[in-house]
Amino acid sequence: METAESRAFDRRELLRSAILLVGGTLAGLPDLAFAIAPTKTFFTPAERAVLDAVCGALIPRTDTPGAIEAGVPGFIDAMMSNWAAPGTAAGFRAVLTKIDGEARAATGKGFAALSTGQRDTRLAAFDAAAFAAKDQAWRRFRNLALTGYYLSEAGATRELRYELSPGVWEPGVKIGPDTRAWAV
Repeated sequence: METAESRAFDRRELLRSAILLVGGTLAGLPDLAFAIAPTKTFFTPAERAVLDAVCGALIPRTDTPGAIEAGVPGFIDAMMSNWAAPGTAAGFRAVLTKIDGEARAATGKGFAALSTGQRDTRLAAFDAAAFAAKDQAWRRFRNLALTGYYLSEAGATRELRYELSPGVWEPGVKIGPDTRAWAV
């Protein structure tokens, strides 16, 4: 039979419970602070419009979400404001300035103001010239955009196929035009 004395906490058990309670409460504070902290941005609103347009042209929406829906511009902005070295960040800013400047010189309008077809044409020309010139800043920009897309839920699960544990090895898988690659 249970008595009042057997249900009572001893001092050690009380301290252990109090420590767990306080520790559990404090453990969530860094996440809470990050969630309510003002978002730091790297790009100006005008640069962000160009960034959105470039990302949207690089990875457009098709039957799967594109770069905009996957949050790639925000990913790039966060990387530039929180991670990138000053030289890398300046290179990304220069890429956007150059793309926008070339669009203005050719059409009289900034890159973000162009139609989808004009953006595709301008970006294809910029891409070809940048790769011919071995422009590392553009390559880094493009690679980061692709990385951001394929690391997103939309890129990993809707564009690629994702399975937490792919299971057994199948050496003779038939690959056709509709076969999607696996996300890592």
